[in-house]
Amino acid sequence: MRRSKTILGLGALRLDAPFRALLRPGRDVLPVYHPQRPGWSVALRKGALLGLIVVLAFLYGVMAAILPPGMLVGAAAPLALLALLVVWALPDAKAAPTRALTHAFTAFVLFMILWPNYLAVSVAGLPWISMRRLVGLILTALLMICLSTSKPFRQGMADVFRTSPWLSRLLIGFIIIQFLASIFSVSPGETIGRWVNTTFTSTAVCFTTIWLFGPGGKTVPWLVNRLAIAVFVLMVIGVFEARAQHVLWLEHIPSFLRIDDAVLSQLIQPHIRNWYRVVTTYTTPLAYGELLALTTPFVLYRMVNAKTWPIRLFWLAFDVFVFYSAVLSTARLALVGFLAAHAVFGLLWGLHRWRNARGDLIGISATMMYPAVLVALALAVLFVPALHVRVLGGGAAQASTDARSAQFHMAMPVIARRPLLGYGPGEGGGAINWRTPEGILTIDLGFVALAADVGVFGFLAYVGVILLSIIGLFRIGWRDFASPFPPEFAIVVSLTVLISTRLVLAQGDNDPLFMILFGLSLAMLYAARGRDAGNRVVGGTNAIGRSA
Repeated sequence: MRRSKTILGLGALRLDAPFRALLRPGRDVLPVYHPQRPGWSVALRKGALLGLIVVLAFLYGVMAAILPPGMLVGAAAPLALLALLVVWALPDAKAAPTRALTHAFTAFVLFMILWPNYLAVSVAGLPWISMRRLVGLILTALLMICLSTSKPFRQGMADVFRTSPWLSRLLIGFIIIQFLASIFSVSPGETIGRWVNTTFTSTAVCFTTIWLFGPGGKTVPWLVNRLAIAVFVLMVIGVFEARAQHVLWLEHIPSFLRIDDAVLSQLIQPHIRNWYRVVTTYTTPLAYGELLALTTPFVLYRMVNAKTWPIRLFWLAFDVFVFYSAVLSTARLALVGFLAAHAVFGLLWGLHRWRNARGDLIGISATMMYPAVLVALALAVLFVPALHVRVLGGGAAQASTDARSAQFHMAMPVIARRPLLGYGPGEGGGAINWRTPEGILTIDLGFVALAADVGVFGFLAYVGVILLSIIGLFRIGWRDFASPFPPEFAIVVSLTVLISTRLVLAQGDNDPLFMILFGLSLAMLYAARGRDAGNRVVGGTNAIGRSA
């Protein structure tokens, strides 16, 4: 009896086993994993997370509604960091969007020159967004995606930086110093916003230039063609503006575009020094003249390297048009930069031709006559009244010369008080506190303003990038036997002109163009290193073939 009960009990246990399995959670994969049972703790955690998201969304909505546009940059920082984290976490792709990056670079160059930076898009009460910033934001996003999703892209960028380590360190060091100067400035709320703007419009375009003209395979003529188109359109606008005696679109701005009241009042009053001074898409004739001066070396480069006489005559006419536009701007730095570009260009062209064409008399004649030409030019500037006033000043222009001298003497003790990181980007002029007789705060000395903004180390890094680029590119161009005038020499001349303009101008409208020149210098040194390696391989192969 007892045995039968035991058997029946075991059978009962066996019979209700499936029902016990339904009531008891099973272990489907591994015994160390247990299914999570919903409970009060899990519900509380999820509810707390949802509540935190709602509170943050509410706070961001309130800040967007009540804070001024200048303070929204700090509020958007966590969102920007989250976006960067998402981009960096993207998986590797077979091909990076380099074609879109190239198109964005071209669009940025065109908008940088042809679109007035003071005209901003204003939609539905959002903060004003200039077209330069908008296109720069797209360019930055594409650059980050390329870096995140393409290992060959990252490897190519690293190869460029390894080609010129000291130049790379100075360039990256200057960018880092700009960031630190923004954080530790006298007005962090303002300078951090300027740093963000610089990142979108200068830093990103610099790194894009490094890749496009390095591993990307783009050439200097490719850039010159796009730059020349934009400058030509701008010069045509300048001719019509000189006839109208005012900015052409000032009375035809659509409602969705906004302009700062201070800038508007400045543009309404014509710039006149004996006659009207053309400004085109810039706010001052000096910035427009600086663009013309920086473009001149590349026009001369295309003229000398032209394959046919019609093309050469076209670029000669373009050069004459640049000179006429510089005269319309009445900016002395434009004419000084134009003359400096031709002078340095003539010297480099003569030396290069003398070295490469041994039996040719043109190169040696141009080189030997160069000192006499310089003396004649100096005498003309000193004793011809029209040239003297336009180049050295005098008359109505003498006041600006005296003002720059006073600014220099006022700036030295101000820079000495904060020599490490300066007063922050854009704050150096306020620290120097030089004002016009009308009471307008201004600073005209570019290198002095740079030292006041980012400190002595930032100034040395910036100048070091220029000087090392000039030295490295000159050495590469000196070894180029294929071109009548190497593209490296054109960049050298443009950087030399940059030094002459930054001595007397601190306005930052052309800062992205400067960073393009810096990135182009690094990329050309990388491309030259690749050509030298290829030539060594070809030479070694030929030697082996001959010995065989």
